[in-house]
Amino acid sequence: MKGLPRTTFMHYTYLLKSKKIREKRLKYNGNALRELKRKMKLLPLRLKSGAGFTIIEFLIYITILAIAIAGMGLILSNVFRVGVRTDVIQEVSHNGRFAMQRIGQVVKESSGIEIREEGRELALQFNGSSTTFYVFENDNGEKVLIIKEGDQEGVDLTTDRVNVDNLIFKKVSDDSVRVEMNISFYNPQGLPEYEFNSFFTSSFTLKN
Repeated sequence: MKGLPRTTFMHYTYLLKSKKIREKRLKYNGNALRELKRKMKLLPLRLKSGAGFTIIEFLIYITILAIAIAGMGLILSNVFRVGVRTDVIQEVSHNGRFAMQRIGQVVKESSGIEIREEGRELALQFNGSSTTFYVFENDNGEKVLIIKEGDQEGVDLTTDRVNVDNLIFKKVSDDSVRVEMNISFYNPQGLPEYEFNSFFTSSFTLKN
């Protein structure tokens, strides 16, 4: 390097430094490129692994959700059936009790008992009039218990939600009568949860 002009020497030194810098950069870039390639090779595997885990997790969630929905549906269905069954039983029981109470009340207030239509009609005598009980079947096939006082129009004693399937009056003595009545829930579609009937019976005696 001796004998070189100062400017040439400085230029030569700059070139050497630049060469070393370039070599370092190339080495760094090469290493970075190799690292990038390595990562790119691993990336599909990681994505695949991650995606597979997500799908499995999703399927597990769907399965759990389906089981939960099915369980809730079964519970709600049972609750609905219990509610329907309770309503059906209460409706039949209420109609039967009310009809029996009304018949007994009128029997006690009457002065005479007469059985008509082979036991299907009860006529109770009052001063100058009578009150009768009988079953009437309407156009819809509903069998309703009717009370008819004198010449007045008959009044329903049972609702249109039940059927009075059988009503029999039996004269036990001159002043007492036995009533036998079978009531079922009105169920023209024949649904199992609406199938219910109950038998009512009681004896009533004139007050005097």
